[in-house]
Amino acid sequence: MNSLSGPIPSDIGRLAELSYLDLSGNVLNGSIPPSIGNLTNLAFLDLSSNYLSGRIFDCTPGTLHNLEYLNLTYNKLTGPIPSSLGNLTRLYHLHLGFNNLSGHIPREIGMLHSLVLLYLAYNNINGSIPTTIGNLTNLNLLDLSLNKITGFIPESIGNLTSLQNMDLSTNEITGFIPESIGNLTSLQN
Repeated sequence: MNSLSGPIPSDIGRLAELSYLDLSGNVLNGSIPPSIGNLTNLAFLDLSSNYLSGRIFDCTPGTLHNLEYLNLTYNKLTGPIPSSLGNLTRLYHLHLGFNNLSGHIPREIGMLHSLVLLYLAYNNINGSIPTTIGNLTNLNLLDLSLNKITGFIPESIGNLTSLQNMDLSTNEITGFIPESIGNLTSLQN
């Protein structure tokens, strides 16, 4: 933790060999520079606990293809979760909580087969939980709490047999708890 302030310089995208970038716990502001997408060797990116605003950068195919860990929690990010995050197939931790993200959870999230942690709590996400969530069979933690999610809990939730912690509280979810919930034999909370 430091007290770095101001925007993240766009020239950071020129650090081609960078594999680990942790700028968390500062007072950085402005948007996340799109040039971060040039860091093709980046495996770990933590920009949490800052004052970053604007949208989450676009992860088009071929950019950030080595990214395994992404933490953008505790910022002021807005707009939808980009469907292009589905291109980050090596991602195992995705932390986007405590922002002001809106829109729905993209169905492309189901392409993140390595994901063990999906944390989207404390946003303004709406729409229903995509059925593709059931593709995340390595998931240990799923936290979608404190959003505006509507609709039903999909039957595919029962595919998450590695799930230990799930929080869907404080949303606008309706309907029945699916029978497939009984498949979650690792669930503790």
